[in-house]
Amino acid sequence: MSLGPITLRRVVLAVLLAVAGGSLYLAGTLHDDSLTAGARSGVVRSVSPKPGSIQLRQTEVQVELDSTYAGELAINGTPIPDDQLAVIQGLYRISYTPGAGREIEALPAGDNCAVVRFRPVADTNGQPGSYRWCFSVQ
Repeated sequence: MSLGPITLRRVVLAVLLAVAGGSLYLAGTLHDDSLTAGARSGVVRSVSPKPGSIQLRQTEVQVELDSTYAGELAINGTPIPDDQLAVIQGLYRISYTPGAGREIEALPAGDNCAVVRFRPVADTNGQPGSYRWCFSVQ
């Protein structure tokens, strides 16, 4: 018993539609919304490395805040001194790259976590907030 050309075409189309539907489902369920959940107020605009990603030991750790906020960065519980942070004021992007003679010379292998503590620039008595994210280092 053999399949005719019309039946074979229908089977192939059905399989392709099933694969496409499964791909759409996976894309929707695997979406990383951890930043949205952790920063619902919109203060934290982006972080790098992405939560859960795998990085190298010298990778830059970066956070971008709403421009009306100031922030401090700590990595694995170690506060990074202001003079070692690269800050772009207009975007309020704070970044730190480990290196020789710096607070953290290299990120340790395994899990690493960064925390940004932020507060409104205009209101020094304003309620501070924080956001924490983790990534792995090879």
